[in-house]
Amino acid sequence: MKMIKVKELTDANFAKYGKVLTIEGRKADGNPKTHEWYPQVAVVEGDTSINLMKVIPHEFVVQDFEEHRLTDENLLAFDGELIVAVAPAGELAADKVEAFLIPAGKGISCLPHVWHAVPFAVGREVMSACVFKNNTSHDDIYFASIDEPIGLTLA
Repeated sequence: MKMIKVKELTDANFAKYGKVLTIEGRKADGNPKTHEWYPQVAVVEGDTSINLMKVIPHEFVVQDFEEHRLTDENLLAFDGELIVAVAPAGELAADKVEAFLIPAGKGISCLPHVWHAVPFAVGREVMSACVFKNNTSHDDIYFASIDEPIGLTLA
């Protein structure tokens, strides 16, 4: 089985797929005695849904992908690390697949048409949120698979 190394999530590494959702490098608003406020880290146009997902540990092997054509998909890791495999918009090709480690407290915003797989939990169950245009998981989801599975490695 072909193996690919999971990459560190940086603005530069992830730029062709979307953006990294983080407070790093951003100026906080709010009352410093009670909270730091980081508004509009990502913006979803139109009616929006916040979807919670418990990611259950499973083998780091990817073959099946999905895309959304009408919305960004924003994935936030709450309490643990996630791995997400992605591929550029267009025809899904195995040689274009990359994988990124999303640390707890960070997230990604995938552009429309970017292929992405269901995330992988690292070491334990991880609570996450997926935010996108309302009803995307019913009305704007397209599936494709690569011919051979790809293994993902952290080492």
